[in-house]
Amino acid sequence: MAPDEPQRRSTGERPTIHDVARLANVSPATVSKVLRGLGAVKAESVARIHAAVRELGFRVDPLAANLRRSRRSIIGLVVPDFRNPFFGSMVASFERLAEGSGYRLVAVSSAEKVEREAAQIEALLDWRVAGLIVVPTEARLAAETSILDQKVATVLLDRVPDESSFDKVNVDNIEASAAVIRELVAMGHKRIMIATATLERTNMRDRLAGVMMAAQEAGIADRIEVVQCGPDVGTATEAMVARFDKGKLPSAAFALLGPATMAILREVERRGLVVPADLSVVGFDDVEWMQVTHPPIAAVIQPIDQIAEAAWKQMIARLANPADPPRSLEVQCQLDFRGSVATLSS
Repeated sequence: MAPDEPQRRSTGERPTIHDVARLANVSPATVSKVLRGLGAVKAESVARIHAAVRELGFRVDPLAANLRRSRRSIIGLVVPDFRNPFFGSMVASFERLAEGSGYRLVAVSSAEKVEREAAQIEALLDWRVAGLIVVPTEARLAAETSILDQKVATVLLDRVPDESSFDKVNVDNIEASAAVIRELVAMGHKRIMIATATLERTNMRDRLAGVMMAAQEAGIADRIEVVQCGPDVGTATEAMVARFDKGKLPSAAFALLGPATMAILREVERRGLVVPADLSVVGFDDVEWMQVTHPPIAAVIQPIDQIAEAAWKQMIARLANPADPPRSLEVQCQLDFRGSVATLSS
């Protein structure tokens, strides 16, 4: 370590361009030129600057100048997939809330990849966002250490960890899924296929837990068939093709995520089957097309606007009182049993 290198690593402070300049034994202006690719700088100086950047973990702050003049006014939103209608609607809800609160929203996608989630969060932190709202890709939030080090207000949604240092907003996954099974059993269904994404996600684990709880109550736990489908329509379709190829379908299918609902319906149609005569279908998450198909598809409805409003209130409260203990809120889902479920004769 250079004699005059600032002792800041243990305090959690972010290194500055002046720290880089001192460690590389050049002026801050020279560091700025190198980082922006401007001007002629000696090769040895360039090498020392890049070495200092790596050693200090320095990152350019694109909003540094503006932030010296005004308060932070950007909220970062990280969702798994813009193509998923549920998350697309969520972004729209948060945009409306941000506009009405004097904040600007920057929304990015993790593309269902932990590494990309971490990179997106780190990029938002570089912009010195006032807060983060994140739907984690998996049970543990990526870049959690960086968020905690920088003390950025953070609210987690949907796939929230069981244990967390952050505020959380979730839906009643366990009870909503249990309600579906109870309703199916009341309509005569005893053999039910459950289509789920990876159980690394807490929401999937909770939904499956609700399924099994109600199945145990009804004495049909041994007739619940679980098919893991992956996170998107492509992987879900592959899983459904393999399952339908085995034959002997149950009387009902409950998809715990939207892409699995689509995959089930595609495979039903491809094989010339009919909903609900050959297979009753229920999906967790409701999108517009499910309401206008023939028959309309039964669904667990997550009230997206209410979820977003609850998360936004949490964010505003956290920004106002950063030292308060983390809070956890649960929003109630609604169940709409439409024409895609048949009553079986006893």
